[in-house]
This record gives sequence, C-alpha cells and structure tokens, in this order.
Amino acid sequence: MQKYNLHTHSFYCGHGTGNIREYAEEALEKGLTLLGFTEHLPFPDDKLSRTRMPYSAKKKYEEDVKRTRDEYREKGLEILLGWECDYFSSYKSYFEDVKAECDYIICGTHYKICEAGLKSLFYGKLTQSEVLNIAERTAEAASTHLFDFIAHPDVFFIGYEDFDSTAEKASRIIIEEAMKSGAELEINGNGLIRPSQFLRPAYPVKDFWMLARSMGIEKAVCSSDAHSVENLTKSFSLMDEFIKNAGIKRAEPYFSSSLKFRNPDQK
Repeated sequence: MQKYNLHTHSFYCGHGTGNIREYAEEALEKGLTLLGFTEHLPFPDDKLSRTRMPYSAKKKYEEDVKRTRDEYREKGLEILLGWECDYFSSYKSYFEDVKAECDYIICGTHYKICEAGLKSLFYGKLTQSEVLNIAERTAEAASTHLFDFIAHPDVFFIGYEDFDSTAEKASRIIIEEAMKSGAELEINGNGLIRPSQFLRPAYPVKDFWMLARSMGIEKAVCSSDAHSVENLTKSFSLMDEFIKNAGIKRAEPYFSSSLKFRNPDQK
C-alpha cells in the first residue's frame, strides 16, 4: 500500500479546495506517513497569478504548512513544504532561493508558448511543434538539477492523441534528460481521473512509460496531484494498476534533511 503523497494542492493554489489541516487529517485516516504540499510557486512579479496564488500569499502558505507539520509529526505523519514550479530560465536564481528555504521543489509544465504568449496546454489540442517545445522546456528544467522530480512528464498527451513519431521523439527528449540529470519522473494520478477528450485517460500514457522502461527507467514517483481532500488517495488504486501494467516500480521516498528516493529493491 502506498504510504505517501508528494504532489498535493490546497485552496492556496488558487484552483483547489481544502485547507492544510484537512489534508493532514485525511492523510492520517488513509494511513499515509509522508505528505508533501506543492502549491504552484508564485513569482515576485505575479506572473501567472490569474490561476495561481498571489506572491503576497507565499509566506502565509509556508507558515501554515510548517505549523501543521509540527502538530502532526507527533501523530506519525511527516509533512513537507514544497512547491510546484513552471520553469522559466530567467527565474532560475529565484528557484534556487526558494529551494534553499523549503523541503523540495518539483517541476510541472502547464503552458504552451504561442504568438499571444503563454496559454494553458490543458485546453484544446496540441500541434506537433507545441508538443516538441513542451518536451524541450521540460528537459531544460530537468537539466538544471534543481527539481526533485518532474511532475506529469507526459502531460502533453492531454492534447495529443496518438503515440506517433512526434510523441515518441518528445518522450525520448524528456526521458533521456531525466536519466542524465538523475531527476525522478512522476506517474500522476490526477490525469487518471480527470476528463479526457480521447478514448483513454488524459495521462499518464502507457506508451510513454513502456518506452521509459525500455530506456532504463525502473521506478517512478506516484502521486495524486490532488486538488481536493477527497481526491488525496482516490487515484492510488489506479496508479497501482498502471505501474503494474507498465512494468514500473513505485519509488519509495524518505526525508532526511532533504527528499531522497530509495532504489526499487532497497529496503
């Protein structure tokens, strides 16, 4: 049984529900021993703030997580303070400063670049060039060695139906850089339960992970990417089935001054 969740959003993220303490209670009830909060990182200039927390709320979120962490550690639940970051190279020094002040940070690509600027990749279909650009930007983030894992690395399949030569090329770009940099990849439970415009779950996609396995990826972080308390563990059984079918083992994390992951067969 999975005992952790490292990708969790509360009401602080701007498009989620539930407070930090409610999540902690749910985690205890479901038998979790490690719970990591990863709100979308706000930028000092409030970039992306239309769907993210404002920068002014950053300190309040951090204090809330730390306060709850102190309370629940005695109850057997380790709570971690993290951030999910949309990577932009011009903010690299900011990401470095943030990482030094929290327990871990993860990278999640949520936007495509178009003539009008940034546009969410969660709406509409993606072109071949957009898929490749998403992959290249995700790989660039992994290459910085800043991120403890890459959230939903195959998220571009939410808008791209087939595993064709373009999808395979994009997948290889991400997987190769993750292997080179040592960044873990995430199997994302939210994609298994959210609506999809195709006749399959939005993501994760089995072809991506079968390719990853053939290239040498043995394990993956499994997290629900919950945006509501009731979804904290809702996708766990689906992720169990997914990794079994893909031949991937679940990465087992532990926290000792920093976030680490055991090898698949390590006790």
